[in-house]
Amino acid sequence: MSRMLTLLDAAWSSIQFAAAQDRPRDTLEQLNRFLKRQDLPSLRAAEAHQLAGELHLASERYGTARRHLNAAAKLGPGQATTYFLWALAYERDPNGCDRRAFLLIRRAYRLEPGNRIYRCHYGRAAIRTGQMRIGIRAILGSVETNPGDLTVLRIAILGLIEAGRLRTARRLLTQARFLCPGSFDLVPLWGQLRFAMAHREQRGTTRHRQDAEFAKDGGRVILPFLRAVGTETLEHELIQDAHQIRHDVYSISKPHFPRLSVQKADR
Repeated sequence: MSRMLTLLDAAWSSIQFAAAQDRPRDTLEQLNRFLKRQDLPSLRAAEAHQLAGELHLASERYGTARRHLNAAAKLGPGQATTYFLWALAYERDPNGCDRRAFLLIRRAYRLEPGNRIYRCHYGRAAIRTGQMRIGIRAILGSVETNPGDLTVLRIAILGLIEAGRLRTARRLLTQARFLCPGSFDLVPLWGQLRFAMAHREQRGTTRHRQDAEFAKDGGRVILPFLRAVGTETLEHELIQDAHQIRHDVYSISKPHFPRLSVQKADR
């Protein structure tokens, strides 16, 4: 019996070593063989499923990651990390479910309420499900305890941008620049925030079809009739042309597609 446990521990140590050496393919191959053992204890199997789910999540195989994390949650309930990774597998998946991600990250946060990363992710997930007040309160609470933590700040800024709280995001970024001067991690965050602010400003001042259809009168655009006049007859011409109005049919700009020449290979 002691020899069996030693073999299991040796196999698990080899898996952990391969994972630490950043060899995901080798790690997954060992995990697949390790999980097929019939004599595997439930707690060790839960750890193996969690590691496999984390590796598949990093490789963007979200469905496989969710299956492993689901098995890990059944074998070892009460592990906040398992529910957190499970939530990320739904959140990062383009075909995932924001509602399920929120429920899972809320469970992870309740298991470890002192974890600021879980709290910030919980706030962002709440925003994505329409719970703005809860989400913003959780995000601000996670940042205020340590404004210089760039890992939490990144999640907070992205969540605030999604919520449309651009002024609050700018205030947090300004504070972080003061606390972490010269940090290159803040550069992409500033870029994303500036893009969001420019998008909001342009969306409010967008011209609709060059405003031509809003300047028409009876299907025609009213334009002033302008022409150059001499200095001697300037006053006379201005009085004479004061009531002359030029009526032109308005035009709405459309995209111009280039004419592609037919090549011999296309025939």
